[in-house]
Amino acid sequence: MTTNPYWTDEGKAKNLALLTSTERCKMLETLRTTEAQEWLRRYAIIKKMSGQPNAQHWWESVKADIERKRGKDGLSILITEMNRQQDEIRSKS
Repeated sequence: MTTNPYWTDEGKAKNLALLTSTERCKMLETLRTTEAQEWLRRYAIIKKMSGQPNAQHWWESVKADIERKRGKDGLSILITEMNRQQDEIRSKS
């Protein structure tokens, strides 16, 4: 993954208020994508180490925590992005 110039430009990196609306949207999209990838990675590790039932139980507790902190919409956004990434991986195979 390449470094995005929006976040490495000296002035902008220190003050997000200097970002344009488009730059903030791109940053938010990158954060959502990265977070979804990280949860998928963690789930795969736990599934490999502990098995499907334990991984599923772990994921249900994580989803409950996320919903409590971000609300149903926040959880829905994350799950939608995770599903999109999984579909993209499957289509490449």
